[in-house]
Amino acid sequence: MIFQYIILGFVFSAGIGPANIEMIKRALTGKAWPAMVFYIGTGIIDMFYISVVMFGFSFFSENMMLKIALGVFGIGYLLYLGITDIRDYFKKEAFAQGIKLPTKKKMHPFVEGMLVNLANPVAIASWTAFYGVVAADFGKSTFNIIPVMIGAYSVGLVILFVAYFCKKVAGEKIMRVVSLLSGIILIGFSLMFAWGLLRS
Repeated sequence: MIFQYIILGFVFSAGIGPANIEMIKRALTGKAWPAMVFYIGTGIIDMFYISVVMFGFSFFSENMMLKIALGVFGIGYLLYLGITDIRDYFKKEAFAQGIKLPTKKKMHPFVEGMLVNLANPVAIASWTAFYGVVAADFGKSTFNIIPVMIGAYSVGLVILFVAYFCKKVAGEKIMRVVSLLSGIILIGFSLMFAWGLLRS
């Protein structure tokens, strides 16, 4: 049963969403550890969301003002990330090897990971759907969340593993294209979420 939950967590978290898109981009264009810390941050929010669903905090998912506030924040933050990734594509020095450049102080990857997942209004709906499938077993023990999260975090390890080998053959041009595509996809997600917010 535990192994089944690990597989469920892995499959459920392996979908193409803002967090995984940004994780792939960071793993390919940056260092492994900050990318993994970023993914741990996204997982903390996943744990928060599924806890909310499990303990029946319906006000969180049903409060319209909260939905609008989270939606506006999410759209804005994903737009910011997308524009930043596209801007990196046009910076000649962004992926230069062996050159030490002055860097601006950035947010900690862990905090950025949390913000990216908070910026995804689909996340809590997805975990609600997931819990609907496994509610009977989860009702017997809340500790079943542990193997689910192990499976979810394993997705980050697989992305890092694949990125490690891809970086061996990926030149600067490929890394630029990854950054550009990542930016376009994130902006696409933000526009899709904006459309959904306007229709709700």
